Amino acid sequence: MNRQIKRYAMRKVTSFLIGLLLFTAVDTFSTGDTKGPQPLSVGMVALLATPQKYTGKVIRTWGFLNLRPDNNGLWLHEADLQASLWKDSFALDLTEEQEKQFKSLNQTYVMVEGTLHSKGPAGTALNSGTFVHILLVSGWQPFVPFEPKTK
Repeated sequence: MNRQIKRYAMRKVTSFLIGLLLFTAVDTFSTGDTKGPQPLSVGMVALLATPQKYTGKVIRTWGFLNLRPDNNGLWLHEADLQASLWKDSFALDLTEEQEKQFKSLNQTYVMVEGTLHSKGPAGTALNSGTFVHILLVSGWQPFVPFEPKTK
């Protein structure tokens, strides 16, 4: 009788563990990311230094947005745009709808998510690469240091 109770308990525990394992596996597959790969957060300096390292990857980065009819770009700093330091920028391949959507963010610092394509810093293009399949352009305020309080 004692063996029968042990076998019964072992079957119940085993069934419970198999059910739990299946539930976990089904939950993992059902909540899996269906939007594609999550973006890698990479600063502009790292992207500009080794853009070929990130070619084909979905990247999230921050920079100065310049929208122009002939050339949309993300620049390291506003001063780089003003000085025409093209290698300190990435072209943005935006659709007409995206250009309209992001127009209010022009000439501000933004966060961009998209797929990066580059031939490296020594490539023949003016800039260091191109962001394609842009997923997001969002306003971003650069850090402003706090003023020390005076008494």
